[in-house]
Amino acid sequence: MYTLRHASEIRRMDAIEELADVPADVKPQEVARARQVMQTFEGDLDFAAYKDEYQDGLREIVDAKVAGREIVAPEVEAPPKVVNLMEALRKSLDTISAQKKKPAAAEPPARAKAAPPKKRARA
Repeated sequence: MYTLRHASEIRRMDAIEELADVPADVKPQEVARARQVMQTFEGDLDFAAYKDEYQDGLREIVDAKVAGREIVAPEVEAPPKVVNLMEALRKSLDTISAQKKKPAAAEPPARAKAAPPKKRARA
């Protein structure tokens, strides 16, 4: 929210060389999952619901130092290790979907059958 970019600072998609290595063929399940993720973010944005906790915490530390109180850093718990990222994403989306209406099922596009490989003639 603090960083806004001007149009001259943003590269076009075709100017990003790393995207050339990304496969153009996308699985239907990936498309359906992406649509489901986007649907969870639909709706009006309420800026009052967001609070800058970092700045508030920093203000408390500064005020405590000015008042001469001792500052004790809280213990930071290590985040749990995610073994399967796709499974974690599915669980998260299922939890959110249970709270919202069911999204429409995405149908995979029809694919044309590939021609059988040609046989080589022996010399």
